[in-house]
Amino acid sequence: MLMRLKKLTLSLCLIGISATTFAQTILVKSEHNIEEYKLDNGMRVLLAPNDKENKVFVNTVYFTGSLNDPKGKGGLAHLLEHLAFKGTENVKGEEFQRRLDQYTLMTNASTDYYSTKYTNIVRPEKTALNEIIHLEAERMDKLVLQEKYVPSEINIVMREREVRMDQPFAVLMDQMWKAAYGNQSLGRLPIGDLSELQSIKMSELNQFYKDWYAPNNAVMVISGKFDKAEVLKQIDQNFSPIPARKLPAQAQVPLLDSATIKIRDFKVQKGSDLAKFNIYMNGKDEKIQPVLALAPYLYTLQPSGHLYSNMVETGVATNVQSTTWLDNDFNLVFMGAIYAPTHDAKKIEDSLIQGVEQNKKFDEVELKRVKNLMSNANENLLNNATAVGGMLSDYVVSSHGDWAQYFRDQQAIQKLTVAETNATLKAFLTPNHRFNGDIQPTPEDQKKALEQKQASEKPKTLDQQAIAEEPLKDVSEYQAEVRQFVEKSKQHLDQIEKKIQRGTLKNGMQYALFPTSTRDDKTYATINVNFGTAESLMNKAEILDFTAYLLLRASNQYSLQDIADKSIAAGGSATATASENGMTIQIVAKQEKFEEFFKYIISVMKNPKFEQSQFDLIKLQSLASLDRPYTEPETVAALTIARLLETYQPGDLRYHFEPELAKKQINAASNAQVIDLYKKYFAMDHAQISITGQYDAKKMQALLNQAFSQWSSKQPYQRLTTEYHAYKAQKVHALSEQREFGSYQALQTLPVGVDHKDAAALIVFSYILGDSQLSSRLGQELREKNALVYGFGSNLDLDSFNDAGALSIEANYTAGKSAEVSQVVHKVLADLLSKGVTTQELEAAKASIMKQRVTSLEDERVIHRMLNSQLERNKKMESRALRDQEIAKLTKTDVDAVIKKYIKPDQLVEVMSDQYAKAQK
Repeated sequence: MLMRLKKLTLSLCLIGISATTFAQTILVKSEHNIEEYKLDNGMRVLLAPNDKENKVFVNTVYFTGSLNDPKGKGGLAHLLEHLAFKGTENVKGEEFQRRLDQYTLMTNASTDYYSTKYTNIVRPEKTALNEIIHLEAERMDKLVLQEKYVPSEINIVMREREVRMDQPFAVLMDQMWKAAYGNQSLGRLPIGDLSELQSIKMSELNQFYKDWYAPNNAVMVISGKFDKAEVLKQIDQNFSPIPARKLPAQAQVPLLDSATIKIRDFKVQKGSDLAKFNIYMNGKDEKIQPVLALAPYLYTLQPSGHLYSNMVETGVATNVQSTTWLDNDFNLVFMGAIYAPTHDAKKIEDSLIQGVEQNKKFDEVELKRVKNLMSNANENLLNNATAVGGMLSDYVVSSHGDWAQYFRDQQAIQKLTVAETNATLKAFLTPNHRFNGDIQPTPEDQKKALEQKQASEKPKTLDQQAIAEEPLKDVSEYQAEVRQFVEKSKQHLDQIEKKIQRGTLKNGMQYALFPTSTRDDKTYATINVNFGTAESLMNKAEILDFTAYLLLRASNQYSLQDIADKSIAAGGSATATASENGMTIQIVAKQEKFEEFFKYIISVMKNPKFEQSQFDLIKLQSLASLDRPYTEPETVAALTIARLLETYQPGDLRYHFEPELAKKQINAASNAQVIDLYKKYFAMDHAQISITGQYDAKKMQALLNQAFSQWSSKQPYQRLTTEYHAYKAQKVHALSEQREFGSYQALQTLPVGVDHKDAAALIVFSYILGDSQLSSRLGQELREKNALVYGFGSNLDLDSFNDAGALSIEANYTAGKSAEVSQVVHKVLADLLSKGVTTQELEAAKASIMKQRVTSLEDERVIHRMLNSQLERNKKMESRALRDQEIAKLTKTDVDAVIKKYIKPDQLVEVMSDQYAKAQK
């Protein structure tokens, strides 16, 4: 996929003029620190600078999507998007993808009804950003579409479609769109279907590309940290030479009047969930969209949402859900309830209708609460370069170029009155606009094993040629990057460590104070509360979960609504989750409100109420969520491999999730046990706390002393340990329900922990094995060459305290192809064992890993997530610098030796789950 890199000047010499003769980009609009520019050829550029960021989001948006697919050629726009990574006139073949991998932190693309987007996230460095601008200009003007890639990409698209159409909600939406539009317009999935995809000719792909991939049909959105003058210069040089073209007329979506649609009830029997949805839909009406945007919060927010209080707290349903889809040609509001087999389905259906269409009016307090939530969400968005870039990309499409509509929508939300809100909801959430969606589990007759038939060869409509290997890039460029990243990482780590104040309170609680500015102007606190032992907490896993759930839901002084309102006012949140033998408390708030909010949450933690009604509610919800079949491919595979690898006894906190055991423990649980666990174990003498943000460190230290130094327990504490166990190879083909795809999961344990001398080489090996969906070893074999899967990945999990770890591989594959997936995995591992890695992929991997590691150090919130672990392990930032150096020094010999030492196919446990297998006992 990589040819030798040559410095390209985008044919400045070919057109015989210098960059200074290009027309300058013209500023046409400036609002909210966002500027819009336009080139003479009609291309537009949106710049949203944010110097607090450590990355740059670049989205090239074309105003064409599946709506413009020719008749009978559904999926053409999406197929073209896949092919647009396969090379240009000047950056040939797979070299294009390799250069994207080299210069980006992330690269992706998407096609919807209205647009096609090519997304890149890069570091805020001139070289990387300039290269991406150049590559996107190449993609716009000099894309080379090759027949040899088409068959495999069609197969990959079909894997993508299988995964999508195995999701019950996606199937439900497809049914509804087809009822509204037939097999045209929004009734055709952007992803395409096989028969129409296979009928597409190269001339049609090329014509679509020439018609729509034009500068006057595109906008480039750039947000984050960048040099504006340099960016505009590069865009001018790269895109101005591309001539504007006459565009075809955009496809028009028929006007939607939901009252005229005959089919109103839809049922999907797939998966394990039981859910009912009322879907309210009608044609676009921009005036009502601000009110509709509030609907999910007004109806489902805990504990004040009307549907939540009427259906969940009364036990009618397990949970409620709501979302909106407000787009070019329609408004959609989803109102749904999740329930268990023990619930009354008819009562749920009636309650949904009554709770939405006959709902009591919302009052001023409820509206203000939701407005404040929306305001907080808007602030969070504007502080995040990726979120801003995504918002601008979406709005520039949905508002026909008028991205500023977002800010008008936010203003309109804040100006809404209670009367207007209630009137709009009453007018829209009506039977005339309602469609009924019923999601039910897969029928029992579809959970039986099918006889696998020999797959016949698929018809060939395009020439299938062998893909020639591209020459590899010189490694010196990667090596130079690694040296630069290691040096930059060391500088960051030294500066960070100087700011951190570490210490221990007199009761033993460890703390790390990191007073620094954060990019979102918030302050973060994380408390890891460790307690008990494996023996003392035996059979208490569910009690621990319940205690964490109830801890911050009420105190002797404050109700759940009080705590929720306080969180909204602070622009933050507080959560508690069970974690091994302990809990993790996360507290975040705007920096100016953090201290007050922090004290408030501490008071709740010290005086939790553990209300019986809330305990009864979570117990009922937990049992209902477990009362389901466990027959989806990924669920069957995960449970099967967990059972094969189990070494602990039932009731041990480390024992794998087992549905029947969980039910038994939940049924036996009582609120008195929750209270007892809290009183007996919940204390801070074995805890760690880290606080990151703008605050006075001396004042904060005094606060910690006051709040926590006397909070101790007499109960012994011992960290749960993970021991290394080697397993003999097993290959299990387990039966799942009938679905389009199966789940492959494999694992090999390793006698290696985080601090092991071979850890760095294993990290690089895992990256080469399966990090990239396109250019990794597994990506090339599973996806690109054989089109067996759409998504896959490898992961290396190393214990922080013991020499115990595991390499895992996961993939979703076309049902019936389990043997082929296993064969490919073994082939990849065998090739790595026999030949090792190449020097080129080693150096590329090291550069990519170091790029990611440096980028993470530039985000204070990522540093924050490191601190508690460092406290517990008695580490400082220098340990990370040592790991950087270990990675940088690795040679091909080092990585090859580690592969031979640890990768043992005779210890690989594999589970494949699909509809062509045997039921497991």
